[in-house]
Amino acid sequence: MRNAKTVMSLLAAGTVMCSFAAEEAKPAAKPAEAPKPAAKPAEPEIWAKLPDVVAQIGDKKITKQEVLKPLLAQMPDGKVPSMMADQLDNAAPGVIKWFVDQQILEAAAAKAGFKPSKEHAQKAVKAQWEKVGKEDRERFAQMLQIQNKTVEQYQEEMVSNPEIQKQIALDEFLKTKIAEPTVTEAEMRKYYDENKQKEFSTPADRPGTFRASHILIMVDDKADDAAKKAALDQINAISAELKKDPARFEALAREKSGCPSKAKGGSLDSFSDKEMVPEFQKALEGLKEGEISAPVKTQFGYHIIRRDKLQSEKVESFDNVKETVGNILKRQKQMQAFTDYMAQLEKDSGVKFFVAMPELK
Repeated sequence: MRNAKTVMSLLAAGTVMCSFAAEEAKPAAKPAEAPKPAAKPAEPEIWAKLPDVVAQIGDKKITKQEVLKPLLAQMPDGKVPSMMADQLDNAAPGVIKWFVDQQILEAAAAKAGFKPSKEHAQKAVKAQWEKVGKEDRERFAQMLQIQNKTVEQYQEEMVSNPEIQKQIALDEFLKTKIAEPTVTEAEMRKYYDENKQKEFSTPADRPGTFRASHILIMVDDKADDAAKKAALDQINAISAELKKDPARFEALAREKSGCPSKAKGGSLDSFSDKEMVPEFQKALEGLKEGEISAPVKTQFGYHIIRRDKLQSEKVESFDNVKETVGNILKRQKQMQAFTDYMAQLEKDSGVKFFVAMPELK
């Protein structure tokens, strides 16, 4: 659904640069006066070219100052950085439309009985949390530990936030107005055929590039002898396992590697010969496709390297991306349904805009 995040990103931290006017000199004949406080510099007016009244809901007039107020409240000094002023000017129609739509949507939700409350937010957050998989729950809990928070504390902060309570009430209300879209096999196939080259294909590797995967046991060159020996023993043990069963490479990379590439089974994708440290590159070039190296020492630690086959252009099959395509089409249909509903709600609420609105496609 539409929200104000894009607009808020325009309001980066900073201060509006003010223009200063020089004070005229006083005639010499006049007696000396006590110094007066310096005049406050005038701030540039945001949306200066727009009329004061930018929209109307029924008989209620909406001023540009009213629209800007919640946005400026996000700023430390309540001012827009001068470097972002032009962008905010360009975004004015979208900001105004979002503000007006938020007003009439909140009114419609309240009339239907969907009012923000902590209790309602707790039910919604609990229901959403129950849909999260075990691994994702554990990963999220670990992330919160870094902030010295528990999942329970985080959820309590969420449901106690008035803005989140309001958003949950609006989301629940919209579910009664916008049905869950359905997507047919024919629609998915059509989207796939029209977009497979752009969205579901990977170009071939460029000539002169390499592909490799590795398992890295990290150890600093400045580490003590005990740490270096422990790392060497570990990489040798992994090497011994791979000699028995080379097919375990990806599994061992995910389990034991210290490189972020572990998430992809150790794959480093494609790269040029200038991107790797010399010891790594030399060992790689001495391997045949599919061959696995003995342990290799670099400044990062000990590696076991496998030279992988260069990739030709790859187009994902329809079956492999069918679920992704379905989700894309569902989001498109939801957005269109939301746009249609808001257009009708604007009409029913007697909304008038006095600023040209961009056409939605």
